[in-house]
Amino acid sequence: MRALLVACALLAGCATTPPPKPAAPAPNLRELLSSLSVGRSTKADVRAALGEGTVVNFDSGYEVWVYRQPAVEKPPTPAAELVLLFEPSGILSKTRVR
Repeated sequence: MRALLVACALLAGCATTPPPKPAAPAPNLRELLSSLSVGRSTKADVRAALGEGTVVNFDSGYEVWVYRQPAVEKPPTPAAELVLLFEPSGILSKTRVR
């Protein structure tokens, strides 16, 4: 009986869970930008393509939407930021990736 308990304890020490799957890489902001068109894309188009961003409203009716891509640790690269300017009509007016 004691040998059975020792064997179970040894086998339990060998049991491990499979390693977690690596997270899928975040899409490149420049690639996402290629699906949008200045002068044609609407807020709804951008929301469907990119999801919700950080929104800054101006009294003039213009809006800026900001999307941030986290920095990549290996190799070290800085974080990217996509900035979109919408006219008061809701049409995409300008874009910038920083």
